[in-house]
Amino acid sequence: MSIVREESAAPGVLLWTLDHPQRRNVLDPLTLGWMVSRCSALRGEVVILTGAGEGVFSAGFDLRALPRLAAEDPGALPDSPLIAVTGAIARADATFIAAINGPAIGAAVELVLSCDLRIAAPTMSLMVPAAKLGVVYHAAGLVRLRAALGASLCRRLILLGETISAEEALATGAIERIVERDALLAAAMATARALSAGAPRSLRAHRALLRLLDQGAELPPAALVAHHEARVAAYAEADLEAAHRRALGRET
Repeated sequence: MSIVREESAAPGVLLWTLDHPQRRNVLDPLTLGWMVSRCSALRGEVVILTGAGEGVFSAGFDLRALPRLAAEDPGALPDSPLIAVTGAIARADATFIAAINGPAIGAAVELVLSCDLRIAAPTMSLMVPAAKLGVVYHAAGLVRLRAALGASLCRRLILLGETISAEEALATGAIERIVERDALLAAAMATARALSAGAPRSLRAHRALLRLLDQGAELPPAALVAHHEARVAAYAEADLEAAHRRALGRET
């Protein structure tokens, strides 16, 4: 059974809460599998991802699930469910906001950095114990971590196993804002409403290209063609004069 609790927070806005505070909101394969399946069904929503309780956003992958995962698929690497869910988020027709209410550890770090926007409580921190566990992190994940945190913090996170504070993450742009814990969901909802107020075609086109840029690779020609086609369609349909008046708060 997945530990994600899904609620409709507003029209077009979903709240996903990692809801197993007794075990520090660990990410087991069923939870990650639920996210993969749910991502494929999203159609333009804004999804706010947060953790239950006040102690931690998520302690990362559920190590107790490793024997069962190995029994079910002996050839699979333990981080395959994480790779699947971050890929599903990157492909999803939805905009993800991470409302990080506390420390994110291990797999939870990549999960929040897969989101399009990130807001954090002051107690938020990032820590990946790969070096201490003796595992080798997957390549796409390293690209994602480096794109979000920069070269120096990524090395501290991966090579040294250091904990990155909210202030350090804010300085690199890995998170957009730090807000007090009791105002975190309200801030995420305000961001969700701002996203929902925008033009869906514009949001989709920009989001798709920004996600590709986060992968750190050269943009494939097909992506550039799709982006150009989205631009042509948007300009053909847009009432730019009316949109400009709305942006300036002048409806007439």
